[in-house]
This record gives sequence, structure tokens and C-alpha cells, in this order.
Amino acid sequence: MHLICVMLKKVNFFSLVVILIFWITHSFAASFDSKLRDIRGEINRDNLKSAINLLKTIEIENELQQDKINILFGDIYLKINQTNKAEEFYEKSFFTTNKGIESLSLVGLAEVKLIQGNLNKAIEFSKRAISLNPDVIRPKITLAIAKTRIGEGDEAIKILKKLYSSKRNAEVALAISDYYILFDDNEQALKTLEDYLNRTPNNIKVLDQIASLYLMNGNKEKSIEAKL
Repeated sequence: MHLICVMLKKVNFFSLVVILIFWITHSFAASFDSKLRDIRGEINRDNLKSAINLLKTIEIENELQQDKINILFGDIYLKINQTNKAEEFYEKSFFTTNKGIESLSLVGLAEVKLIQGNLNKAIEFSKRAISLNPDVIRPKITLAIAKTRIGEGDEAIKILKKLYSSKRNAEVALAISDYYILFDDNEQALKTLEDYLNRTPNNIKVLDQIASLYLMNGNKEKSIEAKL
């Protein structure tokens, strides 16, 4: 009887240790992901110095976490137009068994190739990223812009309009506006952005684009009004 009690106590102790290890591991993972969300927010708001400072505070515990950090550094370098450095970080995380990380690497590489003018590679990487994650927005925009630049404008606008009908966010509205600007159709570009602002007012990037378009059309008064 005594032996059974001792064994039960050992089992209970072992279970407690397992639960404790699981809780600690889960907590660290949750904390890491929470910090990454904060950093992503800073990058999206162009607060790159703040993003870098937050990255310096993170302790990396495994290869997957390192891959996620590499993606963020790639995005930061892309923001400041250092495409070679961005490409270097994306490639560090490209060869992975994690489809989510692979997709993010491809998204970054597609944008790098677009900026570098390698349109065929930009299209290839965009399509591969979309095949891994059909819900992502960035590679669809990159794909549309690349197709526009190689003369496939009709297909490009179809991609953007389909995306806009499902997502309707500022990034897509701006991409559609850029498409029309490329073909000197400022009126349609303005209409797209004004339609977005009617539903989601006070987006700074959209207002800046509208102000620039009014200025291009010689309407200084409306340009100043959009900036206020």
C-alpha cells in the first residue's frame, strides 16, 4: 500500500512538471509572438527606429523564431530601400519546412525583385507566395504591378479589382490608384481613393496621395484641403 502511494505521488509530481514545462514554453512563445506583433505594427507605421529597438530586446530560442526575426529585418531594409540587405535576410529564412515562413520570404523576395527591375522573378515569386497562402495581399499587389510594367495591364487591373472587392483596404486602393496614374488617368485614380475615404476617412497615406493628384491636376486649393 505504501509503495502504491509513493508511486502515485511520483506520477502526480511528474504530471505537474510536464504541465509546468508546457505552461512556461507556451508563455514564452506567446510573449515572443506578442512582441513580433508590436514590431510589425511599428514597421507598418514606418516607425523603423522603434521597431529596431524592440527587435534588440528579443531573446531568440529556436530556429523558427530566428526565421521570423529575419523576415522583419528584411521588411525594415526594404522600407529604407536597401534591397540587397533585405534580400539577404529573406534568403536566410527561405529554405525552411515552415510554409508560413516560406510564404513571407517569397513575398519579400518578390518585392525586392520588383524594385530591382527583375519583373520575371517578381512575378514568379509572387505566384509562389500566393500558391502557399492565397489570402495574402502583398504578393497580389506586386504581381499586378509587375504585370502592368510588362504590358499586361488588363490582367493587372483584374487582379487588383478582385482583391479590392474582397479586402477594400488602403494598400489595395493605393495600388489601384498607382495603376491608373501609370496610364495618366488621374481622374480614375482620384475616384478610387475618394471612394475608399468615403468608407474609411482620415487615412494619412490615402490623403497624401489625393493631395499629390490634385496638385498634379493644378488644383492647389483642393491639394491643401486634403492635407488639413
